[in-house]
Amino acid sequence: MRPEFLGLSDRALTERMHRLEAQSADDDAAFEHFRRLRTNLSRQAWQSLTDELDCDRGPLAEVGVMVFPLDEDLARRLLQAMLASPRVKMRRKNFALGYVSTSFAQCDYLNSSNHYRKLTPASRALLAEFLSTAGPMVESAIGHPFRIASTRQFKLVPNRPLADRHLDGWPVAMRKIFVLPEGCGKRSSTTWFRRRDGHEFTLESEKPIWVLFENSVVLHAPVSGVALRPTIEFDIVPARQTSFELVDAGLGGWYPHFPTEAELHAATRQALQSYLAEVPGGAPVESWLQRISRSLGRLRPKAG
Repeated sequence: MRPEFLGLSDRALTERMHRLEAQSADDDAAFEHFRRLRTNLSRQAWQSLTDELDCDRGPLAEVGVMVFPLDEDLARRLLQAMLASPRVKMRRKNFALGYVSTSFAQCDYLNSSNHYRKLTPASRALLAEFLSTAGPMVESAIGHPFRIASTRQFKLVPNRPLADRHLDGWPVAMRKIFVLPEGCGKRSSTTWFRRRDGHEFTLESEKPIWVLFENSVVLHAPVSGVALRPTIEFDIVPARQTSFELVDAGLGGWYPHFPTEAELHAATRQALQSYLAEVPGGAPVESWLQRISRSLGRLRPKAG
């Protein structure tokens, strides 16, 4: 990251930083410094939109988790399309421009926990059908406009170690939707929740369901079973106008850093300016040879 980057246009600068992020190692202190500055601006932007839309209202705000029945015929077709889709792995570089990404270590963990499937045209068509019905119900439940930020489908791997109860740490007005075409339970793996009112429960359903929950407000944890659990995940964000359009931001892309492209461009420049003010001269750009050497290092088996 060099001072001359600031001479690029807003779009070119954002694309350059995106490429650097896709190549950055988990222990890249220079990029982590920039990322922290950008994250602070991101949180401010999302909080501003959250306040503008008054996002903490609607039926979901009372409990934090809502469960809905899923049409059994649609569930059958969703499952059929998922199983017909090829397996894919989450990669560090696989995230859309302007999106929160996934570290190498987290990619490894998630690939060991989930068998991801590609979003094929057949799957996309069926997911659009689901959203056309579920979308208005989501908007009614959260009480404000929203849009889809990312989409992924996978089978949850069974017989996993006990997971911690956690919050995802996203801006609080973002939520998750889990579509479970085979239902869920202790055999096929499920999820434990502590609702806003303190009530604790574990999802159990022999029939297809979908779940809307505040993943950064209510504590939750996966409960591993002995069978693979098919799951479709939508991550949704507040918006000034509702859109049910399906978005594929790459397996490693979760939600946009900023609500709008204009905010992304301005904040990328501001974060880089702040970084250069704190680190005069910036950090050297890693050469292609250094990147290859680092990549090979990750592939070498560890001693012991």
